[in-house]
Order: sequence, then C-alpha cells, then structure tokens
Amino acid sequence: MTFTLLTLRTSPGRRDELVDYYRSASILEASNALAAHVLIPADDPDTIVVTALWADADACVAWQNSPRRQEFAGSMASFFDSADAVSTREFHVAHHTAQ
Repeated sequence: MTFTLLTLRTSPGRRDELVDYYRSASILEASNALAAHVLIPADDPDTIVVTALWADADACVAWQNSPRRQEFAGSMASFFDSADAVSTREFHVAHHTAQ
C-alpha cells in the first residue's frame, strides 16, 4: 500500500473555503483512494492536510495523472498565494491495521 500526505497552506482566512470546496466537489470520493481524510491542524488556521491510502503506487499515480485531478487543482489555485503553499509526501506502508 501507498500513503500520501498533502499539506495545503491557504491564503490567510481561506482554509474553511478550501475544506468546503473539497466537500462540494467530492474530491476525496473522486480519487478512488481506499481511505482519505481532510484534516485541520489545531495549531494552524490556514493549513489543511489531506491524507490518502492507496492500494498500490499505481493507483496513486493514476490519480495524480487524472484529468479530473488536474481540473480540481486548477480550481483550487485561487486559494493559495504561492506555488510553495502545496507540498506532498509519499510513503510505502510497512505495517497497517484497520478496526
């Protein structure tokens, strides 16, 4: 399995709008990830973290290369002040449990 961690630092005061966009556009559902979350850090009012668990690296790459994902990314550009406001990390899952 592959796990991704996407950190998005919005322009000041725009975090909740971005969360609403994720919900209304059904971005997590469109990704076809095994599980995905939009997280709000308790100590940072302008950041969200999006996590996703993928069956394998190919599933993750398929989403990254998806034209639909590119559309979402274009629609989200106005939420950010700079290109370095978005960062991604990818992990290989060495051990996993689900309740």
